[in-house]
Amino acid sequence: MKGTVFLGLGLAILLGSTAAVAAPAGYVPPRIKQTPANRPDWTGIWHPAERNIFDPEAFTDPRNKGEVNDAAYIREFPPYNAEWEAKYLGKLADNKAGKPTDPTASCRPGGMPRIMTSPYPMEFMIQADLTVVLHELSSQVRRIFTDGRPHPAADDLDPTYMGHSIGYWEGDTLVVDTVGLVGHTVYDVTAAPHSDQLHLTERIRRISPTQMEDVITVTDPVAFTRPWTVHRHYDLKSDWQIREYVCEDNNRNPILPDGTTGLLLKAP
Repeated sequence: MKGTVFLGLGLAILLGSTAAVAAPAGYVPPRIKQTPANRPDWTGIWHPAERNIFDPEAFTDPRNKGEVNDAAYIREFPPYNAEWEAKYLGKLADNKAGKPTDPTASCRPGGMPRIMTSPYPMEFMIQADLTVVLHELSSQVRRIFTDGRPHPAADDLDPTYMGHSIGYWEGDTLVVDTVGLVGHTVYDVTAAPHSDQLHLTERIRRISPTQMEDVITVTDPVAFTRPWTVHRHYDLKSDWQIREYVCEDNNRNPILPDGTTGLLLKAP
């Protein structure tokens, strides 16, 4: 595998409040300890099988009317209410006009759930009470606690890019619940926004010797009228390795004082 390269672009940062979403009332995951005897084998490097739109079905959705497969022309179809659909339409209009909308363009982390859709590999480390996901993108690390702990109380839940993830095992399926996410990240390169009340559940399992599946259900009481479920897949790359990713060392499109982007002929 060749080393990955990030060409930074400009952006308009989406502003969101910092209030954390409350943990589901009374939710405590069951504790099913993983031992070497019953631990699933997820050894290897896994790479997204679909492109970097959160819902892969957007590329074939007839409502996109044959638009080219480019973020400037294609869109997602989240179950937004009228207010948030208008916000998304504004971002789509900016995309088509060439105005920067993607927060990761300034080397900010994509966060959850976007990092599960970005075109960079990841690696799972399964322990008895913890599953760690090592992402190449921005060298981010995700920790999924499977020791039976609940989410922190709302007053103690500090919003972060990756959120707070707890889970349990149903056979070889890892069931994950994530809260405490910041509200200024977006789902993907189309800049589909979400609120700081985002709540994620996932069912992650290996469905073949060479493929993993992640069924992600999103609820957002501020932005959505109903839950949104997408299916993502990851291909095993047995001869790959996770590389170090430092966006700031290769940001060739710095943001200028007027909010536009400049172009450097050489990396800084």
